[in-house]
Amino acid sequence: MRELPKITSAMLVVTHACNLRCRYCFVQKEPSRMTLETAKDAATFLINNAKAEGGKQRPGINFFGGEPMLMYESIIKPLVEWVHDDLGEPFRFSITTNGTLLTDERIHFMQRHRFGLLLSMDGNKSVQDYNRPYADGKGSFTILKTIVPKVLAAWPGTTFRMTAIPETCSHLFESIMWAAAQGFTNFFVTPNVFEAWDEAARDVLAGELHKYADYYADCKARGVKPITFSTFEQAFWDIKAIADAEAKGVYRAMPKCRSEGKCGLGTSRFASIHPNGNLYACQEMTSNEGEDSAFYIGSIYGGVDNNRRRALAEAFDSVPAWGEYCGECEYDRICDGGCVANNYMVTGKLGGMPEMYCWWRRTVLHEAMRVKEVEQCRAEA
Repeated sequence: MRELPKITSAMLVVTHACNLRCRYCFVQKEPSRMTLETAKDAATFLINNAKAEGGKQRPGINFFGGEPMLMYESIIKPLVEWVHDDLGEPFRFSITTNGTLLTDERIHFMQRHRFGLLLSMDGNKSVQDYNRPYADGKGSFTILKTIVPKVLAAWPGTTFRMTAIPETCSHLFESIMWAAAQGFTNFFVTPNVFEAWDEAARDVLAGELHKYADYYADCKARGVKPITFSTFEQAFWDIKAIADAEAKGVYRAMPKCRSEGKCGLGTSRFASIHPNGNLYACQEMTSNEGEDSAFYIGSIYGGVDNNRRRALAEAFDSVPAWGEYCGECEYDRICDGGCVANNYMVTGKLGGMPEMYCWWRRTVLHEAMRVKEVEQCRAEA
């Protein structure tokens, strides 16, 4: 394995607490909250690593949770002011948020400091209120309806990040169209792989994706820009990559099929920092197993354990990623193994992919293939 880079960017998990109770959340709601002192130590750790790398990489933090905006006054605002105004460091900041705690003043502050933002929201009123209620059971759509226009004004290209569950997936296309009507230009959706999807629920979800594919093809035919779905766009590239791999007779030869090309395995300059300063290869694992976790790779205080980083990567590379239907799956030649944290939490193996994930990727691929066939037929007509 190549020499491991120093960690210069991190998901800073400022708290595992949250004001919502999303039905699919993977985070253990332990009462852990980061102190400002630890946050400053984390920023210093990243700055020093970036300087040790010769300044080639600009250090960065993505505020993560739980809901990181719960820590706006105690961590986010004072840390950013300290790094940018007091230290004068060229530091990148971003945040992953459910949006409910955003205000005009907070949005203005983030704009002034050039934050990136990812909004986690699942759809229109019926979907959002069911999927993502407050702790008291009250729906969260009403507050977000007034905040979304402000988010889009400040971050026009921000992604509408959704999670699909069986109970509400019948409204997926409707929710996508709601997002488009608000002004979102792109979305991302993935089914919750931590719960059972029976055949009826999968059929419903496949039907919703089919509606999106029809909408996409129609927009292209009319010269109208559709709201785009990154996994769907990737599928068009995957069609060619699969054909190329078959023509060359190669099997999982792409860099993304190995640990060095994947997130969550500790091989890159990115990591996640627990409220106590511990380092993990993936943010999804900071609240689940503590220092016993295979994803634990050291501490901002005790240093990075490169042996643990290598061990995690080698554990992934030593056993080919597998799923229930590999033998009949078009992706088999270029499969990247999916999300290693989700794999681990569902199957206990870094490369053991949840069957629902595999089904979803194949379903998206088949819809992309259908759209290409429609476009080809139109071009030949």
